[in-house]
Amino acid sequence: MKMLSIALKDIWRSFRSFFALAFMFGVPILMTLIFSFLFGGIGSEDGFEIPTTDVVIVNLDEGSPYVSNFDHEGGVVNSMGEMLINTLEEDTFKDLMKISTGTESEARLAVDEQDAGLAMIIPANFTNALIGQSSSDAEIEFYKDPALTLGPDIVKSLVMGIVDGFSSTTLSIDTVLSVLSDQGISLTQQEQMALVDSLTSESENQMQDRGVGLEVIPPSTTESSGDDPIKAILRSIMGGMMIFYAFYTGTATAQTILQEEENGTLARLFTSPTDMVTILNGKFLAGFLLIIVQVVVLLAFANLAFGVSWGPVLPLGLFSIALVILANSFGIFIMSLVKSTKQAGIMYGAVLTFTGMLGISSVFVMGSPIEKAFNFIPLLVPQGWAMEALEASWQGNLGRTLLMSAGMVGWAVVFFFIGNLRFRKRFG
Repeated sequence: MKMLSIALKDIWRSFRSFFALAFMFGVPILMTLIFSFLFGGIGSEDGFEIPTTDVVIVNLDEGSPYVSNFDHEGGVVNSMGEMLINTLEEDTFKDLMKISTGTESEARLAVDEQDAGLAMIIPANFTNALIGQSSSDAEIEFYKDPALTLGPDIVKSLVMGIVDGFSSTTLSIDTVLSVLSDQGISLTQQEQMALVDSLTSESENQMQDRGVGLEVIPPSTTESSGDDPIKAILRSIMGGMMIFYAFYTGTATAQTILQEEENGTLARLFTSPTDMVTILNGKFLAGFLLIIVQVVVLLAFANLAFGVSWGPVLPLGLFSIALVILANSFGIFIMSLVKSTKQAGIMYGAVLTFTGMLGISSVFVMGSPIEKAFNFIPLLVPQGWAMEALEASWQGNLGRTLLMSAGMVGWAVVFFFIGNLRFRKRFG
């Protein structure tokens, strides 16, 4: 009973502290809210959508005197610039861009006044450059609204992909002419232009067969989760923040032992009929109960506010129990290594921040070239085991959840044994 009274006293003190509440609930929720607003995840029933970009195209392409027209989808166009515009106006791209045409001054003005997100200026020698009849390179100029990033960049990548397909014609012509030249065969200008026309038509047919377009693949989610991409992102962020700050809560609760020692209240407790073991266990119990409240509140908030699915109950329960035990034991271990609250500040600023960020680093490297390396590096710290267990939990992988949770408990046993032993020696 005395142990519970000590624990409840510390819990009540934590709930009266603004900084304790901010680290337990405020910061994790605020971080998730920020990312939710950035990705449009609040108030959107359809989740994350790629914006439609208003594009003004300026076609300065003069065509080529060598090839008067090109076949395009059963019709005829006079230049490769016109072919590019017709390609972009296909239904395939109507959800990505809204096309209009105009003069160069009109296009730039539309972007400056934010009536359009992107102006695309096709140079005069575009056709000649693509068929290998220009002495200089042709560069499409993109003039975009600096306030926009995603939409214009997607359009730019799409256009360059189509132009690369057109450019393959020039490479094919150069290859054919080189081979024929090695064999002592030369083509007349008329024969070269017939070859250009043939290869251009073939290149276009191949692109149509491949379904030229841009398929946007959202971040992968498990079939069992039923989450859209934005919810999957928010789940990772909230999960990472919850783990990060659960360790702060465990450490902050253990720090009350040092604070009471410096204030002299701990010495008075030791002179009371309550034995040292009961006092220390009461302090440890306070951390255990606080982290339970923190984890439950954050899990529930993410589900109710963002619609985040945490997966099956059993794996989630195993992870949550292991996290509470590990975070509390880690805090006891860390605080047993320092002698004052000033030294504890170094632990917060250096040790907890470093281990915490390394442990949840997989959240911030998703889709990057170094993602595979971070499948293993976070396991060097206890927070990494917690993040792995949580990911396995929401995927419904009970076996891996059990494995990672067992690893977390193993870490916790070591931390608690060392920390408890040091505190007993210190106050024994």
